[in-house]
Amino acid sequence: MSNLHTWSMGAGRWLGVPVRIHMLLILFVVALFGTEWNYSTGSGSFFAGTAIVTTLVLLVSLLLHETAHIFAANNLGGRIDSISLFPWGGNDEISAPTQPHAKAIVALAGPFANFVIFLFGTTLLIQSDQSNIWNLINPLAPHRFTPAEWQISLTEIVIWVNFQIAFFNVLPCHPFDGVEVVRAWISSLNPDASKFRMESAIRLIGNAVAFAFIGFAWFFRDIQTGPVQPTWLLFLMTGITLLFSSNAAMQLGLLKNTAKPLSPTAKRHEDQNSIESFFAFPAYEDDSAYSQWLSEKQEARREDEFKREQEEDERADQILEKLHDGGIASLHEEEKLILDRVSERIRRRRQQGV
Repeated sequence: MSNLHTWSMGAGRWLGVPVRIHMLLILFVVALFGTEWNYSTGSGSFFAGTAIVTTLVLLVSLLLHETAHIFAANNLGGRIDSISLFPWGGNDEISAPTQPHAKAIVALAGPFANFVIFLFGTTLLIQSDQSNIWNLINPLAPHRFTPAEWQISLTEIVIWVNFQIAFFNVLPCHPFDGVEVVRAWISSLNPDASKFRMESAIRLIGNAVAFAFIGFAWFFRDIQTGPVQPTWLLFLMTGITLLFSSNAAMQLGLLKNTAKPLSPTAKRHEDQNSIESFFAFPAYEDDSAYSQWLSEKQEARREDEFKREQEEDERADQILEKLHDGGIASLHEEEKLILDRVSERIRRRRQQGV
């Protein structure tokens, strides 16, 4: 999406940070009530207890998730400027810390908070012999709220919701927090990596995750449990969504860093067409992202070629010494090819006057 505020509404401030609720979260809640209606027992009766409790637990869990992000960012030299809540967490406008490890900590703080809640609740129920770990976290079997046993059923919902949020947010795929961990990891390994190379690597990893979900659709094709039927369709839709999200996020990330923002007049025009911008990439007065991609890709190839030539030039000196000592018969075919390539480059440079 071109703007985190597109198709969202304000929900006040949380620890001084403006919070907005995105339309996808609202649609997700509507889907919860629709599922509850479909699974309601009794002729013509509709008990929305599970949907209401799950919605409240989800909202509280998301706020705790974002609180952890805010706390980590504020204590590591960063700042979160605004939050848009989605079903899986928040998409933040963040001024991240400069150190790669600090960025990774900020990204992991949210899912870590959810995991702590999951771990605490799971320990309580398992020690009391009320459930087992797989029944608590099975993503295809969300828990229902039972008023007669509200303590246990509420705890099960809290455990299930927080585990799903924690699990999905550690996936190295857009739009989850795991992407920032991968980005920080790449930055720590290669601080000089270009923006294009970094985003390409992230997209490749994200695509692998997406295709894994598409593969799960095949393995789970015969499973007919859970609120969404058929189950394979849920995995297939998730994989396709992640695939498009991963590819689109790369383009948006490069646009954000290479193009000039809209002028105030153009910005007002964009706001008047927010429905169209929801489905499109952001508009820029200097739309040079594709040229930038090609330029960075060509530069990366030139760097690789230059390094390879340097290595061959250094090895050519060793081969020439070997040739001097043992003659042409002492050289392998690979060494002869290297000499030919180096000789050709030297002739070409002389012709070009380099």
